[in-house]
Amino acid sequence: MPLQDPVAIYNASTNLQAQQVCMVLQQAGIEAFAVEDLSRGADWVGGLIPEIHKPQVWVDRGDSERARQVIANYEARAAALHGGPQVHDAQPIEMICEECEGQMTFPAAQRGSVQECPHCGAYVDVGEDSTEDDSEWSAADTESEPADDE
Repeated sequence: MPLQDPVAIYNASTNLQAQQVCMVLQQAGIEAFAVEDLSRGADWVGGLIPEIHKPQVWVDRGDSERARQVIANYEARAAALHGGPQVHDAQPIEMICEECEGQMTFPAAQRGSVQECPHCGAYVDVGEDSTEDDSEWSAADTESEPADDE
């Protein structure tokens, strides 16, 4: 059955990871579909180059919050199995969308990933601080400006 109001809930690094997340969501009773990267433009001698067209998992917008929780639990279990850091104890990441200024909350497991704003659909870098100090840019700009010789 097609989704009524589809939203990309997860950007995977590989097609296999997208399929795994899709299966986990389906086992939790959430209708999910994986869109794989099958682009020919990303071919090279060793296979497909990732990051050209990210494999994504799509769910209905009404299931997005529950799907985020299922994905956070899945990632926490995967990290524990692989000896990675335990992210389930970490605080959720709260952000404000630069496009619509809507407030968002993401599980700590999604830090460093790109997710979709639940309000406007814009892509956001989870865990990236948008209020970084730009003093290093302004210092570099002033150094490159020619001095006025009077």
